[in-house]
Amino acid sequence: MFSADSSKLNIEAALCEKGEIMTSTSGVSMYPMLRHRKDMVVIKKLDAPLKKHDVAVYRMPSGKLLIHRVLKVTKDCYIIRGDNRLNKEYIKPEWIIGVLKEFYRNGKKYDCETNRLYKAYILFMRLTFPLRVMWHKGRKLLVKIKHLIFGKPKAK
Repeated sequence: MFSADSSKLNIEAALCEKGEIMTSTSGVSMYPMLRHRKDMVVIKKLDAPLKKHDVAVYRMPSGKLLIHRVLKVTKDCYIIRGDNRLNKEYIKPEWIIGVLKEFYRNGKKYDCETNRLYKAYILFMRLTFPLRVMWHKGRKLLVKIKHLIFGKPKAK
């Protein structure tokens, strides 16, 4: 999601007018690639259909702006997920307002088309997804077992 000081209308208007915009992000759905309120992103106006592994910027019907990675392109929708999420989302093409062009971490630029470290990151995240699912489910199971044995913590 985008920072609170960047209204959705300003981002969309700037993309229409200038073709691209730089802004900060908030939230953890794209962690570890994008850190909450620390990294900057450059979003460009969509000039071609998205492809697998692109990072889409889209507006939900609720008005909320989000940024997640394209997992698959179908004829009716984009199947996407945040790098730090387990659930897929099905996004209509008309919800897309832009695509991530590059991002900056600690002043260093990472181009989403050409940077080798970024490409390696995508491969790593794709290959480790099953392990991350098992880790998440395992943690949930351990919490349930702990609550069965020791009881749930009491609210103050």
